[in-house]
Amino acid sequence: MIAHSTDKALSEDLWQTTLNTMGTIEMDADFTNSLRGWIAIGVQRMIRQNCASPPDVTLARANIIKFSGLLKKEAMYLGHPLWLDNNTLIATKKRLRLRASASGFDLWPFWSHDFVVS
Repeated sequence: MIAHSTDKALSEDLWQTTLNTMGTIEMDADFTNSLRGWIAIGVQRMIRQNCASPPDVTLARANIIKFSGLLKKEAMYLGHPLWLDNNTLIATKKRLRLRASASGFDLWPFWSHDFVVS
């Protein structure tokens, strides 16, 4: 397990996990910036909630892998399985909102069930 001394280091670790999960899928620049921002906000949430211990980082890593899988699946639905753009991100967030409103689905710290309930 990597120890993270800063939020930037943790964001970079989670970004690298995302890249490893995406494999050879291409990402446009706007999508990349949006996703990196989304990761940074999740890391800020972790720090603000005092949840940056190794188990919390493991959970965040697992959830960014799940989210990456959802993005890839959504790209396939949209007809461009080897290309991710902001349309993919928007469609995935809409699908997450529907899924979370029907169940307790949660991708903390990136997507919390509380986002839908409140």
